[in-house]
Amino acid sequence: MSKKISEQMDVVAAIDPQDIGTADVTGSYVAVGDYRGIMGTLITASLTQGKIATIELLQATSAAGAGSKALKAAVSATAPTGGGVVKAEVEARVDELDSNSGFAYVAVKVTCDEDGKVGAATLALGDKRYS
Repeated sequence: MSKKISEQMDVVAAIDPQDIGTADVTGSYVAVGDYRGIMGTLITASLTQGKIATIELLQATSAAGAGSKALKAAVSATAPTGGGVVKAEVEARVDELDSNSGFAYVAVKVTCDEDGKVGAATLALGDKRYS
């Protein structure tokens, strides 16, 4: 019998809806030791045609964000012709964290090149080690 999706992953609100165009926004750091996969998802309100929204995964050694640095390269998406909602996703495996240096926490960082635009992000933690 196959497992339910809810038995295989957890999804957390990484960044509540807010202005991501005026300044970069970084969510809370989450411990990822009980998982094997991570996916950050960004969705924006309608952006002007050609404007870009970006999502990035950061890693840190504590829930406070100590020593934070990029886990994966940022992923960008461009608003379509006529403008519209932008969605972008970035994925990583937990074994890609710099675990030798004590990195065990992940956060999502988002930005947009259009001032005053609202965006939100989630962090999906999958392939639970102990499910």
